[in-house]
Amino acid sequence: MKKYFRSFFIGFAVGMCFFAFLFIYTYNFYKNSNSIFFINSNYNTYLFRNGELILPTKYKYVKLADMPVNLINTLLWSEDRDFYEHYGFNLKSFIRAVVINAFTLDFSQGGSTITQQLAKMVYLSNEKTIKRKMLDIMLAFFIERSYSKDEILEAYMNNAAYLGNDILGFPAAADRYFKKNINDLSFAEMAVLVGIINGPSIYDPYRHPDRARKQAQALLNSLGGSSLKNTIDLKKAAEDLEKMEFKKFTYEDRYVELIYQCISELKELNLKSGGYVIKSTFDKDIFESVTMPATACGIAINNKTGEMLGFWGSQYSAFLSQQQIGSGVKPFYYSMAIENGYTFDTILPDKPTDFGGWKPQNFDKKFRGEVTLKESLVNSINISSIYLAMHVSTSPTNSIQKIEDFLKKNIGIKGKYPGDLTLSLGTLETNPYNMVRAYTMFSNYGLIPKIFSVFEVYDRRGNIIFRQNPSIERKVEGISPQTYASMVQLLRETVVSGSAKRANVQGVELVGKTGTAESAAWFTGDTGSTSLSVRVDGKDLLSSTAAVPIAQTIVKSFYYNTPNYKIPLYTSVKGLNKLDFFADPVTFISKGMDVISYLANAKLSEGIERIGEKIEEVITDIEFIYPDMALKIRQWYAVNSVDFLDDPYTFVLNGSDISVYLQKLEINEEKAIRLMEISQELSSSYPDVSMKINEYLKEKGYETALRGNSHEDQ
Repeated sequence: MKKYFRSFFIGFAVGMCFFAFLFIYTYNFYKNSNSIFFINSNYNTYLFRNGELILPTKYKYVKLADMPVNLINTLLWSEDRDFYEHYGFNLKSFIRAVVINAFTLDFSQGGSTITQQLAKMVYLSNEKTIKRKMLDIMLAFFIERSYSKDEILEAYMNNAAYLGNDILGFPAAADRYFKKNINDLSFAEMAVLVGIINGPSIYDPYRHPDRARKQAQALLNSLGGSSLKNTIDLKKAAEDLEKMEFKKFTYEDRYVELIYQCISELKELNLKSGGYVIKSTFDKDIFESVTMPATACGIAINNKTGEMLGFWGSQYSAFLSQQQIGSGVKPFYYSMAIENGYTFDTILPDKPTDFGGWKPQNFDKKFRGEVTLKESLVNSINISSIYLAMHVSTSPTNSIQKIEDFLKKNIGIKGKYPGDLTLSLGTLETNPYNMVRAYTMFSNYGLIPKIFSVFEVYDRRGNIIFRQNPSIERKVEGISPQTYASMVQLLRETVVSGSAKRANVQGVELVGKTGTAESAAWFTGDTGSTSLSVRVDGKDLLSSTAAVPIAQTIVKSFYYNTPNYKIPLYTSVKGLNKLDFFADPVTFISKGMDVISYLANAKLSEGIERIGEKIEEVITDIEFIYPDMALKIRQWYAVNSVDFLDDPYTFVLNGSDISVYLQKLEINEEKAIRLMEISQELSSSYPDVSMKINEYLKEKGYETALRGNSHEDQ
């Protein structure tokens, strides 16, 4: 007997220790876990800007008080008839399940209460092990002491009832399978949803509709012994089951890419869970109006607010990939050139050239000799553009570095830069996102908006917790409004009559630029309110036939789905009637002004030495753009810079000011004698000059030389 009591005591002590350990372990686990209302972020709902679903409903929250009473009662009848009586664990149901499993050997009966099912879904897994079963019993105990019965039931019906096809909760299932609000369900539809709980894959309404109906009918049959038979028409419910149809949500796989983009932005909000409703900025009509080939990608934005209207291709292709942009780079350094004084009429060379072993070609393999800056950009001529890029600074090396700094630091284009002259033809590698973002500087006169795809976020109860307001990401420095206006005109002409004319849509003031690279074809452009960039990957492509037609399709969708505005042109009357050669030599020459007359007048007021200094400051730019005019200027300076003591007649004939010359002259006795000789030579033909020389010599104290000269005359 003593031995029996000792064994009993030891067994009891071990059992209590195990229970204590399990209690403490489960309590710590529960204490450090989420609430029963926690939802995984996979169950966020994503909407287009107009409120339509991007992807099928996966989660929808409805308060228990707003749930249909018949649905609640049917659920409790099927899953946990003593829910409001037990404390999380129903011993009677558990024993019944064990007995049934022992006889049938299929272990399909779990005997779990709704609280245990909630614990399993929120905190554990679906694995059928003794450890998991013990944990869900203990967790149910803690849940029952932390929450009311109604809170537990509400959490279960919304957050834990898995109803197949990645649907969580009855409200979402009602929307998905029947396209109804949960309060609009028929009793037969309620029975189908409750029936799915016991086997979401077995009773999947999409894959096994007959099974779903039979399971619901079995549930209806069981209700004959419940009080529900007095509140419903079981016969009508059975008839409804026979003719029931399940609604399928149709969507395209490419919609998933939109979700990925929203998710990437949501990371910045640091949301701790899911169940949120995310309203995106994506315009469904614009997005669906474009179907791109598998090798293409693109993006469209509202260039005033930064809202992303849509993107096509994978998220990687649109936002992270890197491909050479070709001539799409040209508008950026053309802007720099125009800011430096170049004009539409500036002449650029278009001749076969060897740039240190690099012999680039124009696309059409032709050379025109000379082209204007306007012709060069509108028709995307390479050679003239390279020359222009080489001269935005003091040397080709400095010019390329200046362009790269402008693209990287001022505009913020991320990508792979070549670090050499090939940058002028677009060997910079980047993606449509970076391009569309950068091109907004033209339509916005230097302002680049923050681009975003998440507009608003609502919690499960419909409260707005976040809204993205438009903001400016950066202001591009160093480009004036006048230059932006000029670039808008050039890029508009490119669409109207140049390399991008296939993108032109009547009624839309589109501006933009094509780009053809070794492995990609591009078009990037703006309207008054929208911007887009399209890239087609592949070898030997023409942007005019590959990227531009796709861009036109997007532009047409702008026309029908967004307000149509023109890009305003900035105008200024400042300086239109007054040109200064040294301040803007290229513009001065391009306007047909008389450079030689200007220099002659300037020499009278400033002197030849100062004019010579100014000529040296600007002659490099002139030699590149207007080599013939540069030669004339050098010849003029050579003649006009002669020293008076060496060639007085040429000096005077050139109109040089003898008074200015004498003031700067470092006089000595030898020069004084030479001046007296010249004075004698000029006394009859240029007596005024002779008189000034004599006065100068007298002032400097060379009267002896003057008297000696007079004696000789006698």
